[in-house]
Amino acid sequence: MKQKILKLKDSGLFMIMVMLLCSLFGICDASAMTADVIKPADGGAVRTDAMTTHTDTRVDSPNLLLDTIDEKVTKIRPHDVVLDTISRQIKDIKTSNNQTIRHYAIDVIDLTATLSAAVTAGSSQTAITTSNDSIFASEQTILVDGVQGYKEDGTTVDPDRQLMLYIIGKDTSNHPLVTAVNGSGTNGDIIPAIPINTKLTRMGRAGAETQIQTDAYSGVPTDFPQFLQKFMAQIEMSEIFERADKEVNWDFTDTEEEAVFDMKRVQNVTYWKGIRRRIKKKNAHTQKAEDIYFTEGIWTQAGKDFSFGGVPVDVKNIVTLMKHAFTGNASGKKKLLIAGSDVIEAYEQVEYNRIVDVGAKMQAYGLEFNSIVSKFGTLLVVHDQTLDDMGMSDKFFILDADFLRKWTMGWRVNDFDFRKSGQSDADGRGLMEICGLVLKNPKAHSRGSLS
Repeated sequence: MKQKILKLKDSGLFMIMVMLLCSLFGICDASAMTADVIKPADGGAVRTDAMTTHTDTRVDSPNLLLDTIDEKVTKIRPHDVVLDTISRQIKDIKTSNNQTIRHYAIDVIDLTATLSAAVTAGSSQTAITTSNDSIFASEQTILVDGVQGYKEDGTTVDPDRQLMLYIIGKDTSNHPLVTAVNGSGTNGDIIPAIPINTKLTRMGRAGAETQIQTDAYSGVPTDFPQFLQKFMAQIEMSEIFERADKEVNWDFTDTEEEAVFDMKRVQNVTYWKGIRRRIKKKNAHTQKAEDIYFTEGIWTQAGKDFSFGGVPVDVKNIVTLMKHAFTGNASGKKKLLIAGSDVIEAYEQVEYNRIVDVGAKMQAYGLEFNSIVSKFGTLLVVHDQTLDDMGMSDKFFILDADFLRKWTMGWRVNDFDFRKSGQSDADGRGLMEICGLVLKNPKAHSRGSLS
Protein backbone atom coordinates (compact mmCIF):
# COMPACT_ATOMS: atom_id res chain seq x y z
CA MET A 1 0.00 0.00 0.00
CA LYS A 2 2.87 2.31 0.88
CA GLN A 3 4.52 1.67 -2.48
CA LYS A 4 1.29 2.55 -4.34
CA ILE A 5 1.04 5.85 -2.41
CA LEU A 6 4.66 6.69 -3.30
CA LYS A 7 4.01 5.98 -6.97
CA LEU A 8 0.90 8.22 -6.93
CA LYS A 9 2.88 10.96 -5.21
CA ASP A 10 5.58 10.89 -7.86
CA SER A 11 3.07 11.07 -10.69
CA GLY A 12 1.57 14.27 -12.14
CA LEU A 13 -1.89 12.99 -11.30
CA PHE A 14 -1.12 13.41 -7.57
CA MET A 15 -0.28 17.08 -8.03
CA ILE A 16 -3.45 17.69 -9.99
CA MET A 17 -5.54 16.05 -7.22
CA VAL A 18 -3.84 18.19 -4.55
CA MET A 19 -4.47 21.41 -6.48
CA LEU A 20 -8.09 20.52 -7.03
CA LEU A 21 -8.58 19.79 -3.31
CA CYS A 22 -6.88 23.04 -2.35
CA SER A 23 -9.04 24.99 -4.71
CA LEU A 24 -12.15 23.22 -3.44
CA PHE A 25 -11.47 24.00 0.23
CA GLY A 26 -10.09 27.52 -0.40
CA ILE A 27 -6.58 26.61 0.78
CA CYS A 28 -5.02 27.72 -2.54
CA ASP A 29 -5.48 31.27 -3.89
CA ALA A 30 -6.92 31.22 -7.44
CA SER A 31 -4.31 33.69 -8.58
CA ALA A 32 -1.62 31.19 -7.76
CA MET A 33 -2.85 28.93 -10.53
CA THR A 34 -1.94 31.46 -13.28
CA ALA A 35 1.49 30.54 -14.53
CA ASP A 36 4.11 33.31 -14.66
CA VAL A 37 5.71 34.19 -18.01
CA ILE A 38 9.43 33.63 -17.98
CA LYS A 39 11.55 35.30 -20.69
CA PRO A 40 14.96 33.65 -20.80
CA ALA A 41 17.95 35.78 -21.74
CA ASP A 42 18.40 33.85 -24.98
CA GLY A 43 14.90 34.72 -26.12
CA GLY A 44 11.43 33.25 -26.12
CA ALA A 45 8.51 33.44 -23.76
CA VAL A 46 7.88 30.46 -21.45
CA ARG A 47 4.81 29.84 -19.32
CA THR A 48 5.16 27.25 -16.56
CA ASP A 49 2.36 24.74 -16.21
CA ALA A 50 0.26 26.35 -18.98
CA MET A 51 -1.23 25.24 -22.25
CA THR A 52 0.03 26.92 -25.45
CA THR A 53 -2.95 28.92 -26.76
CA HIS A 54 -3.68 31.31 -29.63
CA THR A 55 -4.70 34.06 -27.16
CA ASP A 56 -1.50 33.90 -25.08
CA THR A 57 0.73 33.63 -28.16
CA ARG A 58 -0.77 36.82 -29.63
CA VAL A 59 0.48 38.57 -26.45
CA ASP A 60 3.85 36.85 -26.04
CA SER A 61 4.89 36.73 -29.73
CA PRO A 62 2.63 38.90 -31.92
CA ASN A 63 4.31 38.06 -35.24
CA LEU A 64 4.56 34.28 -34.75
CA LEU A 65 1.08 33.39 -35.99
CA LEU A 66 0.51 34.24 -39.65
CA ASP A 67 -2.68 35.83 -40.96
CA THR A 68 -4.34 34.14 -43.89
CA ILE A 69 -3.34 36.28 -46.87
CA ASP A 70 -5.21 36.30 -50.17
CA GLU A 71 -2.30 36.32 -52.58
CA LYS A 72 -4.44 37.81 -55.33
CA VAL A 73 -4.58 41.61 -55.05
CA THR A 74 -7.99 43.16 -55.68
CA LYS A 75 -7.41 45.67 -58.45
CA ILE A 76 -10.08 48.32 -58.09
CA ARG A 77 -11.41 49.61 -61.38
CA PRO A 78 -14.01 52.30 -60.60
CA HIS A 79 -15.34 52.27 -64.15
CA ASP A 80 -14.68 51.42 -67.76
CA VAL A 81 -12.92 54.15 -69.69
CA VAL A 82 -15.76 54.15 -72.19
CA LEU A 83 -14.66 56.66 -74.81
CA ASP A 84 -11.08 55.45 -74.76
CA THR A 85 -12.27 51.84 -75.12
CA ILE A 86 -14.53 52.72 -78.07
CA SER A 87 -11.73 54.62 -79.79
CA ARG A 88 -9.52 51.53 -79.67
CA GLN A 89 -12.20 49.29 -81.20
CA ILE A 90 -13.44 51.37 -84.17
CA LYS A 91 -12.37 50.52 -87.70
CA ASP A 92 -11.41 54.05 -88.71
CA ILE A 93 -7.96 54.39 -87.13
CA LYS A 94 -5.46 56.38 -89.17
CA THR A 95 -1.71 56.70 -88.69
CA SER A 96 -0.04 60.08 -88.79
CA ASN A 97 3.62 61.09 -88.92
CA ASN A 98 2.87 64.53 -87.51
CA GLN A 99 1.24 65.91 -84.39
CA THR A 100 -0.82 68.29 -86.52
CA ILE A 101 -3.49 66.80 -88.77
CA ARG A 102 -6.11 68.47 -90.93
CA HIS A 103 -9.35 66.69 -91.55
CA TYR A 104 -11.21 67.88 -94.64
CA ALA A 105 -14.97 67.59 -94.93
CA ILE A 106 -17.74 68.98 -97.08
CA ASP A 107 -21.31 69.29 -95.92
CA VAL A 108 -24.49 69.49 -97.96
CA ILE A 109 -26.49 72.71 -98.22
CA ASP A 110 -29.35 72.90 -95.74
CA LEU A 111 -32.80 72.30 -97.17
CA THR A 112 -34.66 74.56 -94.76
CA ALA A 113 -34.58 78.03 -93.27
CA THR A 114 -37.07 80.18 -91.37
CA LEU A 115 -38.57 83.53 -92.27
CA SER A 116 -36.89 86.29 -90.24
CA ALA A 117 -39.49 89.00 -91.02
CA ALA A 118 -43.19 88.57 -91.72
CA VAL A 119 -44.47 89.12 -95.27
CA THR A 120 -47.60 91.23 -95.68
CA ALA A 121 -50.23 90.18 -98.22
CA GLY A 122 -50.89 91.89 -101.56
CA SER A 123 -47.57 92.07 -103.42
CA SER A 124 -46.73 90.13 -106.57
CA GLN A 125 -43.01 90.42 -105.87
CA THR A 126 -41.09 90.95 -102.65
CA ALA A 127 -37.72 90.31 -101.07
CA ILE A 128 -37.75 87.96 -98.12
CA THR A 129 -35.30 87.81 -95.24
CA THR A 130 -34.52 84.34 -93.92
CA SER A 131 -32.35 82.74 -91.28
CA ASN A 132 -29.97 81.59 -94.03
CA ASP A 133 -30.29 83.50 -97.30
CA SER A 134 -27.18 81.84 -98.71
CA ILE A 135 -28.88 78.48 -99.25
CA PHE A 136 -31.32 79.94 -101.81
CA ALA A 137 -30.47 80.40 -105.50
CA SER A 138 -32.23 82.02 -108.42
CA GLU A 139 -34.91 79.97 -110.19
CA GLN A 140 -35.44 77.78 -107.13
CA THR A 141 -38.91 77.12 -105.75
CA ILE A 142 -39.75 77.34 -102.05
CA LEU A 143 -42.44 75.43 -100.17
CA VAL A 144 -44.01 77.56 -97.42
CA ASP A 145 -44.97 75.54 -94.36
CA GLY A 146 -48.41 76.19 -92.83
CA VAL A 147 -49.60 78.60 -95.53
CA GLN A 148 -52.08 77.31 -98.11
CA GLY A 149 -51.97 78.31 -101.77
CA TYR A 150 -54.88 79.15 -104.06
CA LYS A 151 -56.59 77.22 -106.79
CA GLU A 152 -56.16 78.34 -110.40
CA ASP A 153 -59.12 80.73 -110.18
CA GLY A 154 -56.98 82.88 -107.84
CA THR A 155 -59.73 83.29 -105.26
CA THR A 156 -60.35 79.87 -103.73
CA VAL A 157 -57.93 78.66 -101.05
CA ASP A 158 -56.55 75.24 -102.00
CA PRO A 159 -56.84 72.97 -98.94
CA ASP A 160 -54.59 70.31 -100.50
CA ARG A 161 -51.63 72.40 -101.61
CA GLN A 162 -49.27 74.63 -99.67
CA LEU A 163 -48.08 77.97 -101.01
CA MET A 164 -45.10 77.73 -103.36
CA LEU A 165 -42.83 80.69 -104.08
CA TYR A 166 -40.46 81.18 -107.00
CA ILE A 167 -37.12 82.99 -106.72
CA ILE A 168 -36.78 85.36 -109.67
CA GLY A 169 -33.51 86.82 -108.47
CA LYS A 170 -31.75 88.56 -105.57
CA ASP A 171 -32.04 92.17 -104.41
CA THR A 172 -29.08 94.46 -103.71
CA SER A 173 -28.74 92.99 -100.21
CA ASN A 174 -28.67 89.44 -101.65
CA HIS A 175 -32.09 88.58 -100.19
CA PRO A 176 -34.21 86.22 -102.33
CA LEU A 177 -36.67 88.12 -104.53
CA VAL A 178 -39.78 85.96 -104.78
CA THR A 179 -43.20 85.76 -106.44
CA ALA A 180 -46.09 83.37 -105.82
CA VAL A 181 -46.68 80.39 -108.09
CA ASN A 182 -50.10 79.47 -106.70
CA GLY A 183 -51.05 82.75 -105.05
CA SER A 184 -54.19 84.82 -105.37
CA GLY A 185 -55.19 87.27 -108.08
CA THR A 186 -55.81 87.00 -111.79
CA ASN A 187 -52.31 85.76 -112.56
CA GLY A 188 -52.01 83.77 -109.33
CA ASP A 189 -48.85 85.70 -108.37
CA ILE A 190 -50.12 87.68 -105.39
CA ILE A 191 -48.34 86.58 -102.23
CA PRO A 192 -50.56 86.00 -99.16
CA ALA A 193 -49.48 86.94 -95.63
CA ILE A 194 -46.65 84.78 -94.26
CA PRO A 195 -45.93 84.89 -90.50
CA ILE A 196 -42.46 85.33 -89.06
CA ASN A 197 -40.55 82.11 -88.24
CA THR A 198 -42.42 80.20 -90.96
CA LYS A 199 -40.40 77.23 -92.19
CA LEU A 200 -39.21 77.49 -95.81
CA THR A 201 -38.06 74.40 -97.69
CA ARG A 202 -35.91 74.58 -100.82
CA MET A 203 -37.33 72.83 -103.89
CA GLY A 204 -36.13 72.23 -107.43
CA ARG A 205 -35.16 74.98 -109.88
CA ALA A 206 -37.49 75.86 -112.76
CA GLY A 207 -35.89 77.31 -115.93
CA ALA A 208 -37.51 79.43 -118.65
CA GLU A 209 -37.99 78.22 -122.25
CA THR A 210 -34.79 79.65 -123.69
CA GLN A 211 -32.82 79.64 -120.46
CA ILE A 212 -29.49 77.87 -120.61
CA GLN A 213 -27.76 79.14 -117.46
CA THR A 214 -28.51 79.40 -113.74
CA ASP A 215 -26.61 80.23 -110.55
CA ALA A 216 -23.53 78.04 -110.28
CA TYR A 217 -23.24 75.52 -107.47
CA SER A 218 -19.91 75.90 -105.72
CA GLY A 219 -18.60 73.57 -103.07
CA VAL A 220 -15.14 72.89 -101.71
CA PRO A 221 -14.15 70.98 -98.58
CA THR A 222 -12.96 72.94 -95.57
CA ASP A 223 -10.43 71.70 -93.07
CA PHE A 224 -10.73 71.01 -89.36
CA PRO A 225 -7.33 71.13 -87.64
CA GLN A 226 -6.61 68.73 -84.81
CA PHE A 227 -3.53 68.21 -82.67
CA LEU A 228 -2.33 64.83 -81.46
CA GLN A 229 -1.41 64.87 -77.78
CA LYS A 230 1.50 62.92 -76.34
CA PHE A 231 0.01 60.93 -73.46
CA MET A 232 2.66 59.47 -71.14
CA ALA A 233 3.16 57.28 -68.07
CA GLN A 234 6.27 55.90 -66.37
CA ILE A 235 7.00 53.22 -63.78
CA GLU A 236 10.13 52.44 -61.78
CA MET A 237 10.91 49.59 -59.38
CA SER A 238 14.08 49.00 -57.39
CA GLU A 239 16.01 45.74 -57.66
CA ILE A 240 15.68 45.12 -53.91
CA PHE A 241 11.89 45.53 -54.04
CA GLU A 242 11.61 43.14 -57.00
CA ARG A 243 13.62 40.42 -55.20
CA ALA A 244 11.98 40.79 -51.79
CA ASP A 245 9.49 38.17 -50.58
CA LYS A 246 6.00 39.64 -50.42
CA GLU A 247 2.78 38.66 -48.72
CA VAL A 248 0.93 39.07 -52.02
CA ASN A 249 1.86 38.61 -55.63
CA TRP A 250 2.99 42.02 -56.84
CA ASP A 251 5.63 42.57 -59.48
CA PHE A 252 6.72 44.97 -62.21
CA THR A 253 3.91 43.85 -64.54
CA ASP A 254 1.24 44.62 -61.93
CA THR A 255 2.62 48.12 -61.44
CA GLU A 256 2.70 48.62 -65.19
CA GLU A 257 -0.95 47.54 -65.48
CA GLU A 258 -1.97 50.09 -62.86
CA ALA A 259 -0.03 52.84 -64.64
CA VAL A 260 -1.65 52.02 -67.99
CA PHE A 261 -5.13 52.10 -66.45
CA ASP A 262 -4.52 55.49 -64.85
CA MET A 263 -3.13 56.76 -68.15
CA LYS A 264 -6.27 55.67 -69.99
CA ARG A 265 -8.51 57.03 -67.24
CA VAL A 266 -7.17 60.59 -67.56
CA GLN A 267 -6.90 60.20 -71.32
CA ASN A 268 -10.65 59.50 -71.36
CA VAL A 269 -11.26 62.94 -69.79
CA THR A 270 -9.14 64.60 -72.47
CA TYR A 271 -11.04 62.78 -75.22
CA TRP A 272 -14.21 64.39 -73.85
CA LYS A 273 -13.24 67.93 -72.97
CA GLY A 274 -9.67 68.57 -74.13
CA ILE A 275 -8.84 71.96 -75.65
CA ARG A 276 -6.83 72.21 -78.86
CA ARG A 277 -3.80 74.39 -78.22
CA ARG A 278 -0.07 74.47 -78.83
CA ILE A 279 2.24 76.15 -76.33
CA LYS A 280 6.00 76.42 -76.03
CA LYS A 281 7.08 75.82 -72.45
CA LYS A 282 9.78 74.20 -70.35
CA ASN A 283 8.60 71.55 -67.88
CA ALA A 284 10.15 69.43 -65.14
CA HIS A 285 11.59 66.88 -67.59
CA THR A 286 12.83 69.11 -70.43
CA GLN A 287 15.97 71.23 -70.53
CA LYS A 288 14.51 73.95 -72.74
CA ALA A 289 11.17 75.30 -73.90
CA GLU A 290 9.57 73.01 -76.52
CA ASP A 291 6.24 72.73 -78.34
CA ILE A 292 3.55 70.92 -76.38
CA TYR A 293 0.38 69.87 -78.22
CA PHE A 294 -3.06 69.50 -76.64
CA THR A 295 -5.85 67.67 -78.47
CA GLU A 296 -9.48 68.81 -78.83
CA GLY A 297 -12.15 66.67 -77.16
CA ILE A 298 -15.20 65.47 -79.07
CA TRP A 299 -17.70 67.35 -76.86
CA THR A 300 -17.07 70.60 -78.72
CA GLN A 301 -16.84 68.88 -82.12
CA ALA A 302 -20.48 67.75 -82.23
CA GLY A 303 -22.72 69.71 -84.58
CA LYS A 304 -26.04 69.44 -82.72
CA ASP A 305 -27.53 69.94 -79.27
CA PHE A 306 -30.54 68.47 -77.50
CA SER A 307 -32.15 69.23 -74.13
CA PHE A 308 -35.06 67.63 -72.30
CA GLY A 309 -35.70 71.12 -70.85
CA GLY A 310 -35.92 69.99 -67.26
CA VAL A 311 -39.12 67.98 -67.76
CA PRO A 312 -39.27 64.31 -66.68
CA VAL A 313 -38.01 61.88 -69.30
CA ASP A 314 -40.88 59.88 -70.77
CA VAL A 315 -41.69 57.97 -73.94
CA LYS A 316 -42.95 61.10 -75.68
CA ASN A 317 -39.77 63.12 -75.34
CA ILE A 318 -37.62 60.04 -76.01
CA VAL A 319 -39.37 59.83 -79.40
CA THR A 320 -38.43 63.50 -79.91
CA LEU A 321 -34.83 62.65 -79.02
CA MET A 322 -34.83 59.75 -81.47
CA LYS A 323 -36.10 62.03 -84.21
CA HIS A 324 -33.38 64.54 -83.39
CA ALA A 325 -30.67 61.87 -83.39
CA PHE A 326 -31.55 60.12 -86.63
CA THR A 327 -32.91 62.84 -88.92
CA GLY A 328 -31.33 65.88 -90.52
CA ASN A 329 -28.01 64.17 -91.13
CA ALA A 330 -26.69 61.47 -93.43
CA SER A 331 -25.82 58.97 -90.73
CA GLY A 332 -26.57 55.43 -89.65
CA LYS A 333 -29.58 53.98 -87.87
CA LYS A 334 -27.60 52.77 -84.87
CA LYS A 335 -25.82 55.18 -82.54
CA LEU A 336 -24.27 55.18 -79.08
CA LEU A 337 -25.73 57.19 -76.20
CA ILE A 338 -22.97 57.69 -73.64
CA ALA A 339 -24.48 59.14 -70.48
CA GLY A 340 -23.88 60.32 -66.93
CA SER A 341 -25.57 58.60 -63.99
CA ASP A 342 -28.50 61.06 -63.71
CA VAL A 343 -29.41 60.39 -67.33
CA ILE A 344 -29.19 56.63 -66.84
CA GLU A 345 -31.42 56.94 -63.77
CA ALA A 346 -33.99 58.94 -65.76
CA TYR A 347 -34.02 56.34 -68.54
CA GLU A 348 -34.42 53.50 -66.04
CA GLN A 349 -37.63 55.08 -64.70
CA VAL A 350 -39.33 55.31 -68.11
CA GLU A 351 -42.25 52.97 -68.80
CA TYR A 352 -41.59 51.91 -72.35
CA ASN A 353 -44.23 50.79 -74.84
CA ARG A 354 -44.50 49.43 -78.36
CA ILE A 355 -43.53 52.82 -79.87
CA VAL A 356 -40.24 53.02 -78.00
CA ASP A 357 -39.07 49.67 -76.68
CA VAL A 358 -36.16 48.34 -74.67
CA GLY A 359 -34.15 45.97 -76.80
CA ALA A 360 -31.73 43.23 -75.80
CA LYS A 361 -28.33 43.91 -74.29
CA MET A 362 -25.57 44.07 -76.86
CA GLN A 363 -21.82 43.67 -76.89
CA ALA A 364 -20.04 46.23 -79.07
CA TYR A 365 -16.72 48.09 -79.11
CA GLY A 366 -15.51 46.07 -76.13
CA LEU A 367 -18.44 47.20 -73.93
CA GLU A 368 -21.92 46.04 -72.97
CA PHE A 369 -24.82 48.28 -73.98
CA ASN A 370 -28.54 48.39 -73.29
CA SER A 371 -30.59 49.31 -76.36
CA ILE A 372 -33.59 51.57 -76.95
CA VAL A 373 -35.42 50.87 -80.19
CA SER A 374 -37.75 53.08 -82.21
CA LYS A 375 -38.75 53.41 -85.85
CA PHE A 376 -36.21 56.21 -86.22
CA GLY A 377 -33.31 53.99 -85.15
CA THR A 378 -31.61 52.27 -82.22
CA LEU A 379 -29.64 53.90 -79.42
CA LEU A 380 -27.10 51.77 -77.57
CA VAL A 381 -26.92 53.19 -74.04
CA VAL A 382 -23.91 52.99 -71.73
CA HIS A 383 -22.88 54.83 -68.55
CA ASP A 384 -19.52 56.62 -68.50
CA GLN A 385 -18.37 57.38 -64.94
CA THR A 386 -15.99 59.98 -66.39
CA LEU A 387 -18.96 62.27 -67.09
CA ASP A 388 -19.90 62.03 -63.40
CA ASP A 389 -16.32 62.78 -62.40
CA MET A 390 -16.42 65.93 -64.55
CA GLY A 391 -19.66 67.12 -62.92
CA MET A 392 -21.70 66.15 -65.98
CA SER A 393 -23.93 63.44 -64.54
CA ASP A 394 -26.96 65.10 -66.22
CA LYS A 395 -25.28 65.20 -69.64
CA PHE A 396 -25.10 62.69 -72.48
CA PHE A 397 -23.55 62.39 -75.91
CA ILE A 398 -24.99 60.74 -79.00
CA LEU A 399 -22.08 59.31 -80.98
CA ASP A 400 -22.22 57.75 -84.42
CA ALA A 401 -19.17 55.49 -84.16
CA ASP A 402 -19.07 55.11 -87.96
CA PHE A 403 -18.10 58.78 -88.11
CA LEU A 404 -15.47 58.68 -85.35
CA ARG A 405 -11.86 58.64 -86.48
CA LYS A 406 -8.81 58.12 -84.32
CA TRP A 407 -5.52 59.58 -85.48
CA THR A 408 -2.46 58.07 -83.87
CA MET A 409 1.30 57.99 -84.10
CA GLY A 410 1.18 54.65 -82.28
CA TRP A 411 2.18 53.26 -78.89
CA ARG A 412 5.79 53.40 -77.83
CA VAL A 413 7.41 51.54 -74.94
CA ASN A 414 10.86 52.64 -73.72
CA ASP A 415 12.79 50.45 -71.27
CA PHE A 416 15.22 52.47 -69.15
CA ASP A 417 18.56 51.06 -67.93
CA PHE A 418 19.08 53.20 -64.84
CA ARG A 419 22.03 51.02 -63.74
CA LYS A 420 24.03 51.67 -66.89
CA SER A 421 23.38 55.39 -66.64
CA GLY A 422 24.37 55.32 -62.97
CA GLN A 423 21.06 56.81 -61.79
CA SER A 424 19.75 54.02 -59.58
CA ASP A 425 19.58 50.29 -59.03
CA ALA A 426 16.12 50.03 -60.57
CA ASP A 427 14.17 48.97 -63.63
CA GLY A 428 12.08 51.55 -65.47
CA ARG A 429 9.67 51.71 -68.36
CA GLY A 430 8.06 54.64 -70.16
CA LEU A 431 4.72 54.33 -71.94
CA MET A 432 3.65 56.79 -74.61
CA GLU A 433 0.77 57.23 -77.06
CA ILE A 434 0.42 60.21 -79.41
CA CYS A 435 -3.18 60.46 -80.61
CA GLY A 436 -6.43 62.41 -80.94
CA LEU A 437 -10.06 61.93 -82.01
CA VAL A 438 -11.96 63.57 -84.87
CA LEU A 439 -15.72 63.59 -85.49
CA LYS A 440 -16.54 63.33 -89.16
CA ASN A 441 -19.98 64.59 -90.23
CA PRO A 442 -20.44 66.71 -87.07
CA LYS A 443 -24.24 66.81 -87.42
CA ALA A 444 -24.35 63.05 -86.95
CA HIS A 445 -23.37 63.62 -83.29
CA SER A 446 -25.16 65.52 -80.52
CA ARG A 447 -24.50 66.93 -77.07
CA GLY A 448 -27.41 66.37 -74.71
CA SER A 449 -28.67 67.47 -71.30
CA LEU A 450 -31.58 66.74 -68.98
CA SER A 451 -31.97 70.42 -68.10
